[in-house]
Amino acid sequence: MTITFAQETGLTAEEYIACVGQTTLGASRPLANAERVQAMLDESDLVVTARTSDGTLLGLARTITDWHWVAYCMDLAVVETQQGSGIGKALLDETARILGPGVGIALLPLPGVEGFYRHIGMADHPAFWRKREG
Repeated sequence: MTITFAQETGLTAEEYIACVGQTTLGASRPLANAERVQAMLDESDLVVTARTSDGTLLGLARTITDWHWVAYCMDLAVVETQQGSGIGKALLDETARILGPGVGIALLPLPGVEGFYRHIGMADHPAFWRKREG
């Protein structure tokens, strides 16, 4: 199977919901609110996708950044049937390539998946979270 990794500017809420809904990340995202999901996508600085040659979306990395120092990967999602095939690492690699060598990538992993990030060479770093009110 040929997979293309590319920056996308027009990812729709429907595609996002279909992809992320097939992952454990889906439970922590507002998938029942397509309008909010579309706003999340529209306000993201960088979206990188993994697609098959027929256009099927297998995964995505959604990031905000200042383009000079740090980027925060808000979503890294690979559909369950393709997890373990290297797509997640390749999405982060393509994100890093687009950002350039002077930009670090931070993220907050879901509990239980920290091992994946260690396995692909990311370093542990303490973080804090202020809950949203809505």
